[in-house]
Amino acid sequence: MKMELVERVLQRMSGILGDKELQELKLAMMAAMDGMVVEKECTELSTASLDNTEYARKYIQAMVMAGKSPGTIEQYKMHIRIMLDDVRKPIPEITDDDLMTHLARQKYTRNLGNRYLNLKRAVFLSFFGWLRRRKLIRENPAEVIEPIKYDTQIKKPYTDEERERLRCACTRERDLAILDFLYSTAARVSEVVALNRQDIDFMGNECIVRGKGGKDRIVYLNASAAYHLKQYLEARTDGNPALFVSYGSPHRRLSKEGVEALLRRLGRDAKVENVHPHRYRRTAITNAANRGMPLQDAREMAGHTSANTTMIYFSMDREKVKAEHKMYLAS
Repeated sequence: MKMELVERVLQRMSGILGDKELQELKLAMMAAMDGMVVEKECTELSTASLDNTEYARKYIQAMVMAGKSPGTIEQYKMHIRIMLDDVRKPIPEITDDDLMTHLARQKYTRNLGNRYLNLKRAVFLSFFGWLRRRKLIRENPAEVIEPIKYDTQIKKPYTDEERERLRCACTRERDLAILDFLYSTAARVSEVVALNRQDIDFMGNECIVRGKGGKDRIVYLNASAAYHLKQYLEARTDGNPALFVSYGSPHRRLSKEGVEALLRRLGRDAKVENVHPHRYRRTAITNAANRGMPLQDAREMAGHTSANTTMIYFSMDREKVKAEHKMYLAS
């Protein structure tokens, strides 16, 4: 096998090197491979017999090892399970036609939008791609499925008036602290509810949050967020280390669902539509961009790996664009 490899290299280099150089290259290669065993790469599929559950388990385990967030992992598990329950074939036998038929069924039986269907397609592309790279299947059937086009809608941030109406609807210091904290830090609600009291540095008005993929970043408190958070914490008498807790005894750590329910109630009281924590994140990033924060800094604040992801949150102020159009393109 060594000589076969050497001869193949010499053949490729014969049009570039002279006879003397080829001879030197041959000797150098033989010397370099002394004591080595050269084997041809095996391209055959693994002969191990795996059922669908085992294939999925191996993939999910790889996601865990890669540091994917629990929410992402649960979402992928759900989409893969639904697909396998619907297709009802061994994974190595699943074809692109099977996946397309599954997506069509999902669209018309569950009335799913194209954006959601394209998310499913991306999950399948990742799942089967991982299996293919590990030679557990011959082909990735999702590779030939074209991206599903969907209309992109601009998701509106809160206006300054809406944010103030929500703040005025708060009757407790904790609720006001949560709203100001969400806006000031642009943190994900899952990051906020995971914080403890000791995580807050009131000297620097900052704290460290653990983001997606286990990546830490520093977020900052503006004056309002710092003031109301300090007032809330100083008034607490419970011993729970969590930053935000329920009002009822035994004062458990506030959950993501608890914050979402709180914001829905405040939205009803303030007569503001579509109130949820992630909209505060979008508002913070959008306002920062419209008020001059460079994209790279906004990306850092949001904890995004790519600036392209940060751009999704940008919803430029129409009045600002109109004013700048008048300034630069008036005639």
